[in-house]
Amino acid sequence: MEKNSVLIVEDNEDVLEVFAMSLSDTCDVRRAATGRDGLAILRNEVVGAVVLDYRLPDRTGLDVLDEMRSAHLRVPVIMVTGYGSESVCTSAFRLGVVDYLTKPVAILEFMSCVRRALAPSSGGDAAIGQRAATAYDPAPLKAAEAQPDLPIQKAVQLIRHRYWDSLSLAQLAREIGMSKYRLSHRFTQVMGVSLRKYLLGVRLERAKHLLSAGHLSITEVAQSVGFSDLPRFDKLFRRDTGLTPSTYRAQALARGGG
Repeated sequence: MEKNSVLIVEDNEDVLEVFAMSLSDTCDVRRAATGRDGLAILRNEVVGAVVLDYRLPDRTGLDVLDEMRSAHLRVPVIMVTGYGSESVCTSAFRLGVVDYLTKPVAILEFMSCVRRALAPSSGGDAAIGQRAATAYDPAPLKAAEAQPDLPIQKAVQLIRHRYWDSLSLAQLAREIGMSKYRLSHRFTQVMGVSLRKYLLGVRLERAKHLLSAGHLSITEVAQSVGFSDLPRFDKLFRRDTGLTPSTYRAQALARGGG
């Protein structure tokens, strides 16, 4: 399936990285750090939606919007700002934005906005819905929507994209730029579960998907989600579902066939 193209115009590298990672499974993400670069991409490429920061190094997001409209670039735009005000919001909607988000932005809210922006013209709703085939959004992620926290959202995205790897608390902490003790405490505080339990949940949910597909052996499923020890995988899977992996697969395939 061809991916939708989304342009993110954002000069904060950390925010840009989190936004891009959250869309990378289903969208071809283009990046720009200035309004000028963003406009250049829009004039030369077909883009399904734009995520546009309000405060940019060379101009405001409203300036970019105005130039887009003058050039008859009618791509759906989501405005994002940490400097929001009623006047900015009103001006943005007057210029035709489809949604408006205030930083810090919760990732689920952000992804939902992008999905809505893409859906009318390019089938974006269905495309982002396909994320379940390659990544997992466990329920505890909803906690981050109530308490947006950029480092924790980045940790969540790293886990979702590399759940199969030998991820450790120390490794994630280094990549995020926090001490492992602070990351552990903050992750539990924001997500409501420990980082270790969250990672396990991601792996088990992915295993359920693979088992339901029926293409891989139990051993291959275990290895593909990060378990080199098959008995341990079996034990943790049974603890989570009350079923052995083979029984779970048989029941899932039977439901699919019925």
